Amino acid sequence: LSSSSVQKTEDPRVSWTANRFPAVRQGVFLNRGSRMRHNMVAYLYCLVRDLYAEHGDPRVAHLPLLGNLWIVLAMVALYVAFVLHYGPRWMANRAPFELKRVMQVYNVVQVLANATIFVIGLSNTYLQPGYSWTCQPVDHTDRSPAMMKTLYASYAYYMLKYLDLLDTVFIVLRKKNSQVSFLHVYHHGGMVFGVSIFMTFLGGSHCSMLGIINLLVHTVMYAYYYAASLGAVKNLLWWKQRITQLQLMQFGYLTFHFLLVIVRNPCQFPVFIAFIGFIQNIFMFSMFFDFYCKTYIRKQRKSAEHKLKAS
Repeated sequence: LSSSSVQKTEDPRVSWTANRFPAVRQGVFLNRGSRMRHNMVAYLYCLVRDLYAEHGDPRVAHLPLLGNLWIVLAMVALYVAFVLHYGPRWMANRAPFELKRVMQVYNVVQVLANATIFVIGLSNTYLQPGYSWTCQPVDHTDRSPAMMKTLYASYAYYMLKYLDLLDTVFIVLRKKNSQVSFLHVYHHGGMVFGVSIFMTFLGGSHCSMLGIINLLVHTVMYAYYYAASLGAVKNLLWWKQRITQLQLMQFGYLTFHFLLVIVRNPCQFPVFIAFIGFIQNIFMFSMFFDFYCKTYIRKQRKSAEHKLKAS
């Protein structure tokens, strides 16, 4: 039928109702809008599904919590919801939990796990003669013994990022909510998401340096936490300051590491991924540097001013 014939057969009662009550006409557009949103969601779902199917690493596709972005996002969403809303609300009328022993065991597990994976990862990547410090390609066909050890060590590192979420859970259960900062939640949730992407698409590539350095930093950090819980560390502020400096060095070097393949890319590493890594580490450096200034430099200046006034 032509458009003119359709217009002629249009029910005059419907036309009168739409003109008399604009809400009816608006409802038509709302239905169209909901269909468009539904189509957009379906399109994004299919796009992500196809991306994972076509470009995912077949060497690790069988491992749990890999190959499904939605499960990872759900885990991160549950973490954020608990530490920012449901956890503090649940603890509002409860006494803080005494978790000293639990956290000591947790810190020991973290030290042993991070140190072990660091040694395995480093010995099978950057200490191997064929592994490049400046531009390591993405190669899903490499099934050499060293590379497979690297992939499974990387997967263990990925699992540690879920374990790290307990840092914030312990803070909430101890009612130390002032420590749940944007930086803290963003860093922990972002690492789960970021390492899942690395494991799914980029295992054993140029991004491996991020995990190697992060494992070393976490080994030192959790060792400090354990020593501090035993009262074995004197002058805690000084040691905490050194750990923050180590974290700043981590983000500074990783910024340079990703810049290398942006400027010069003989291994054809995805430049878009390198750019994201570059920007992300600049952002993390700036956030940690702001924390460093507020926590240490300003406090030290105030302490020095008080001493001068007292003298």
